Amino acid sequence: MINTPANPCGKVFTRTELEQIATIAAKHELFIFTDEIYEYFVYDGRRHISPGAIGSVAGQTITISGYSKAFSITGWRIGYAVSHQKWAEMIGYMNDLVYVCAPAPLQYGVARGINNLPDDYYSDICDQYDKKRRVLCQTLAEIGLHPYIPQGAYYVLADVSRIPGDTSREKAMFLLQKSGVAAVPGEAFYSGNKGDNLVRFCFAKEQADIDEACQRLRDFAKTL
Repeated sequence: MINTPANPCGKVFTRTELEQIATIAAKHELFIFTDEIYEYFVYDGRRHISPGAIGSVAGQTITISGYSKAFSITGWRIGYAVSHQKWAEMIGYMNDLVYVCAPAPLQYGVARGINNLPDDYYSDICDQYDKKRRVLCQTLAEIGLHPYIPQGAYYVLADVSRIPGDTSREKAMFLLQKSGVAAVPGEAFYSGNKGDNLVRFCFAKEQADIDEACQRLRDFAKTL
């Protein structure tokens, strides 16, 4: 199972890495399930490569994605899967039995977006998120909450070891109470205590909200 670009760290898998995974999958006859919901958010000259584009495993790759992020319609829950026809039929049977499809008007709305939006729509939104990424990461670095610079997606993991609290949840709650800035505790993404000193920030917000959050973080840091 691969998430590229990844949540919460923003990792973007390279072709070399994907080919290495493909070699293992082909050797052991494994399926590769991919989550590519953040495919249009890649930074610093990187390029999203779909694992399904690796020829040796194209027939055993099941790509899962959607337009919740690219069109900013997360509540619509419009997604899709791409696979070999024989797997698609099985997925279709399971889909029919397990849950009801998304409302037809929302599907028509997404279809209009796919057909009518120009190619530069996708590059423009990536540029906008890149600006927000840089502003947030720079602020976090300035105040001593070391950011792990994301290669893609729109989240930033930050080291909050200097914030009071024994767990990431306690640290996130302390940050929220003192600054009004919300973050997801790192423990939501790690087993054991590996995420205790991490929180995840999201920069999928209006620029004005990002600027205000950064100012609040700077003010908060002065109290530590």
